[in-house]
Amino acid sequence: MPELIVDLAEARKFLQEKGAGTCIVQIPEGLKGKTTWIIDELKGSCDNVFVKMDPCYGACDLPLHDMKALNADAIIHIGHGPIHRNKNILYITCRYDLSEQEIRENANRLLKELGKRGARNIALIANAQYQHALPALKKILFENGIAAHIGAGTSRIASEGQVLGCNYTVVESIQAGIDANVYFGDGHFHPQGLVFSTTKPVIAVNPLHGTVEEISEKNRDRLMRKRFAAVAKASEAKSFGIILSVKSGQRQKEKALELKKAIERAGRKAYLLEMDLVVESYMAGVKVDCLVNTACNRIVLDDAENWKRLIINPTECLIAIGEKKWEEWKPDEFLH
Repeated sequence: MPELIVDLAEARKFLQEKGAGTCIVQIPEGLKGKTTWIIDELKGSCDNVFVKMDPCYGACDLPLHDMKALNADAIIHIGHGPIHRNKNILYITCRYDLSEQEIRENANRLLKELGKRGARNIALIANAQYQHALPALKKILFENGIAAHIGAGTSRIASEGQVLGCNYTVVESIQAGIDANVYFGDGHFHPQGLVFSTTKPVIAVNPLHGTVEEISEKNRDRLMRKRFAAVAKASEAKSFGIILSVKSGQRQKEKALELKKAIERAGRKAYLLEMDLVVESYMAGVKVDCLVNTACNRIVLDDAENWKRLIINPTECLIAIGEKKWEEWKPDEFLH
């Protein structure tokens, strides 16, 4: 099985060049087992190395408040590519060490699936841990008569072909003329988001498990039915609570204020609710008919059915109050 590589050489150099006395290292849940190793690796380059233990939801969730509270000189964010640049923050993208043979074996599995479909033109997509393997995969596919396209995204995307849970613009830019979208990576979080963002088939190639599967379009249809029902219910709401997250990469103050004006133009009441982590229980007792989420769009797309309160995304709110048509529905991606 491919090994996840965490290379801290760049982090050591970064801390030494800054003369950092205190730094905060932010890691995803899957790397918590490496906490003490990370500190041991970095303590020669920085006197005080703090590893943040709170959950990390991505590069959108930087510990800027912690940095101020601890008077830290730098943040080392491990696991994701950059979405915003800051001279005091270094992003270390972990990657799976895939051999040429492993990439070829996965390509052969994919070729069999594409052959069944008669697919000749595809979009290639990956998350940060696998994006480095896309050029080699593309080359093998080309040798076997498959035109594989790797798209470029918005400024929020660090590399060509890379997707975030909230941004699939690398795919949207190359949908014309392709037969299928191929996600190269593990898990279902990213390919499921891809289903929300395209009407073309989504095929997931998992290099860790050696599997190739289609992410069912039934998931898209089921989601759309649920979102249509939520919008219909929201159209009857008299009051809305607009959720604004203060997380560094999810903060959309202007959008929240625009929604407030739109709701009030429609003769409804709008209330601004500010929070860091968007959790339903934190809003217990707040008397509004509907919540509008301007934080991570996946809160609604993935989890709305588990909320007892009605919660919708910004575009859905505008549809509910009559400012947009249902045909204008979109997953409210974070573009920048």
